[in-house]
Amino acid sequence: MGIRNTFRKIKSWIKNNPTEFWILAAILLVGAFFRIFKIDQYMTFLGDEGRDVILVRRIFTELHPPLIGPGTSVGGMYLGPLYYYLMAIPLLIAGFSPVGPAVMVALLGVTTIAFIWWITRLWFGKLAGIIAATLYAISPTAIIFSHSSWNPNIMPFFALLSMYSIWKVWSQENTNWLPILGISLAFTLQSHYLGLLIIPTLIIFWLLALKKFRKKKLSK
Repeated sequence: MGIRNTFRKIKSWIKNNPTEFWILAAILLVGAFFRIFKIDQYMTFLGDEGRDVILVRRIFTELHPPLIGPGTSVGGMYLGPLYYYLMAIPLLIAGFSPVGPAVMVALLGVTTIAFIWWITRLWFGKLAGIIAATLYAISPTAIIFSHSSWNPNIMPFFALLSMYSIWKVWSQENTNWLPILGISLAFTLQSHYLGLLIIPTLIIFWLLALKKFRKKKLSK
């Protein structure tokens, strides 16, 4: 029922906002073209990417699951291994070719364009959503980093999802978003240590949500 209702809402939204839908579709097509076209020729494949492919390949060939992730530029600090498991299936589907995980990152980049549109539209209006999505779709930096399988490249999507999840918990008092918040935050923190920068914002909104929950409980 939930999926049916979602499709009904999407269909209804398209019917009521045809111009915005086609503009968004064009933005996504442009973003997808820049990220996926000839990705096997434009992707970066250097030391970090090669190391990741070797480690993930061992999950299948040697049944050797990694328990720690990539090292960071901070001495002696390692990230978690979630990114390795995220790229495992695309790597297997691609026959252990590094193009598989690169395509996964590119598709996640396209999804991020849509997510930026949705969040910006929700918080700042239709025009702001279209402008933000357009700028991200054609951003040279975002395009370059969407061309290759590298753990920091997934951070924009999961950081946005973390922020959106805590906002849902706070604004709608919807605790069903807490598991999504936990998963997305885990991916954010394990993609790069700079993911720690969103922690203060999440804590503030969490405290505001707790305050809201307590007020509601006391008013009953």
